[in-house]
Amino acid sequence: MLSFACASAALLGPVTTPPTPAVAGSAAPIGRRALLGGAAALALARPAVADTQVKKFFTTDGGVKYFDLKEGGGYSPKDGDFVIIEYKSFNSKGQMYDSSDGPGRKPLAAKYKANQILAGWEEALETMREGGTRVLQVPANLAYGDKGVCFENGECLVQPGERLQFELTLKRVAMPPATTRDF
Repeated sequence: MLSFACASAALLGPVTTPPTPAVAGSAAPIGRRALLGGAAALALARPAVADTQVKKFFTTDGGVKYFDLKEGGGYSPKDGDFVIIEYKSFNSKGQMYDSSDGPGRKPLAAKYKANQILAGWEEALETMREGGTRVLQVPANLAYGDKGVCFENGECLVQPGERLQFELTLKRVAMPPATTRDF
């Protein structure tokens, strides 16, 4: 699976190649060894975007950027459906702060389009199919906004106004149970 660092780099833009450096005060380029050493340092400092094999980026009307790591083949959620989502949540520095993985953790179950999940997730799930995995970048206004996720002592899990990144897997889509009003 694609590392989140590579996915983040892909969302934030392509890696650019610096111009060929020259020795100060001279028009002659630096030697091959120095150039290769600098290129190696650059490669280690930033992940290679070409390894992500990302073909197409999309942006929702609300500003959520996303791409599919794996396209699903099942149903897409409709208003009122129940969805089961595996997720990994990252702050703007790429540090994971929450996940459905791990001991004692379970995928999130929620009612779609019922204000039970982040608005940015709802926008991204709209075109997603069951079984798919999507990497997304959510602007603050569609995540936790200007409040962030802060504790009484002033520490914040998510800083106010922070853009967040997620990896979502839509595990299941289910229709809500029928009620007597449905008949």
